[in-house]
Amino acid sequence: MKNLLAAFIVTFLSACNPAPQPNHFQASPVIKVQTQVMEATTLQGEIKVFGVVESAKKIDLNVEFSAPVEKVLVDEGQTVHRQQPLLILDTGKLTLTLKQTQQVLVQARIQKENAALRFERVKTLKNSDTVSQQQYDEAGFTLDEATARIRELTAQLQIIERDLENRVVRSPVDAIVDSRHVEAGQSITAYQPLIALQAIESYKVSVFVGEHHLPYLQVGNHGRIDTVAGMFESTIYSISADSDAQTGNYEIKLLLNGESNRLRPGMTAEVRLISSVVPGQLVIPESALFAWQGQHVVYTVEDGRAQRHPVEVALGFDDRLLIGSGLDVGDEVVIAGANQLTQDSLVEVTNE
Repeated sequence: MKNLLAAFIVTFLSACNPAPQPNHFQASPVIKVQTQVMEATTLQGEIKVFGVVESAKKIDLNVEFSAPVEKVLVDEGQTVHRQQPLLILDTGKLTLTLKQTQQVLVQARIQKENAALRFERVKTLKNSDTVSQQQYDEAGFTLDEATARIRELTAQLQIIERDLENRVVRSPVDAIVDSRHVEAGQSITAYQPLIALQAIESYKVSVFVGEHHLPYLQVGNHGRIDTVAGMFESTIYSISADSDAQTGNYEIKLLLNGESNRLRPGMTAEVRLISSVVPGQLVIPESALFAWQGQHVVYTVEDGRAQRHPVEVALGFDDRLLIGSGLDVGDEVVIAGANQLTQDSLVEVTNE
């Protein structure tokens, strides 16, 4: 009886004091990532397309801006040589636009400095819960807008400076002047035919590119043409004003430079178009970009945690993407390991 009573007491006490259960709570894992600090960089790259070699007979020259014709330097039937000036455009209006854009850019930089100072003040207040999330977001949006405005104005300046450099229209090849479409004093529009040439013993290649590549290409840019007959240097002499009705792509025409006796019409060619130099760009690799709730996002590292940022991107070259807005100089962007991250994930940067 005593043994039975003792067993009952043990059972009762065990029920009142159950054994401790295992702790299923686990600390958030620390995810190892690699990062890249955003810096304004000068971008230049190659656009790879395919084309077919043709005999360069008639060549219609144009420019990518509007201006009055100052001088016409050649007559129909005249023989001209490569790089010989054919006509000169009056770029007084462009020069004025350049100065005005430079002044606007100065003001935009001042506005960005003020926006950056305000954002830092609001950020400090946000950390102490003195301002709302909405005020913090608005300050960040204002800074992003100011940064994007500077990039836009910088790109406009580059285009104006490029057009000023092209005020003298030169022959891209040894040729005979077939016809003149303009006279001194006449105002021309962008891509309007100016002078038609009959090329002498030359070849051309026509290729098509998407509209997202057009901002990086201009008349005078170089290209490399690879054929079964070898590698040849070339120069863009024409960019179509309108896209192809079926594909939506734009035609680019290149003239081959130098000796080309080995070429024959009909040969296929792999063409590498060398882009214009684009300064002041924020560039990330494709590995940094993800889709989240219908947006493009990247992750930055702030105080040891991942922060998600919606961004606007444009196609760059190879695996490089241009950031339109959403990031700023100095941001530390995750470029490897981001596929494991969520907002506020603990991270360890393992850059070597």
